[in-house]
Amino acid sequence: MSKAIRYYPLQRYWTKKIMPHLTDKKLNDTLVENFNKFTWGRWRQKFTAGQTPFEFESCDWWCEHRGRRPAYWAYVKHAACHWTVNWALELAQLVEPKRQWRIVTSAEHSTVWDGKDTLFDFNFQALGISARECFKAAARHSTSRELKPGQHERVYFAEHYSTERIKQ
Repeated sequence: MSKAIRYYPLQRYWTKKIMPHLTDKKLNDTLVENFNKFTWGRWRQKFTAGQTPFEFESCDWWCEHRGRRPAYWAYVKHAACHWTVNWALELAQLVEPKRQWRIVTSAEHSTVWDGKDTLFDFNFQALGISARECFKAAARHSTSRELKPGQHERVYFAEHYSTERIKQ
């Protein structure tokens, strides 16, 4: 890892480089298949084509923001990185196909990394967490794994919200 790890500038490249790919069928099928495992597991609600993860936001991380919300926030859902990481990987591959994008994952966080100095991460970038801390959460954890470039992470159903209450 480079000392100068940074985020891919989602907001800057949203209109010209990212938006044109948001209608890609395979990309959207991945989002629906994976994120539905989050929404159905957590609340028994279906996530369907045309919806975005932010529609299921249940945390107030964005409330302090002044001005217009960045468009990429539509694809942010607090505590759901494991269910959006395969989608982010596919999107990164469409946007910057010459890079060797791969998933770095741990129990704490999942992100997409080019193997050098750039993270393609929606959640932590929106939450204002530094790229260095983002990488640390995914790669410097006792449960961390780096997948091969292009390889998807296996996605399971999220725990139902009532299970978390019992644990506390």
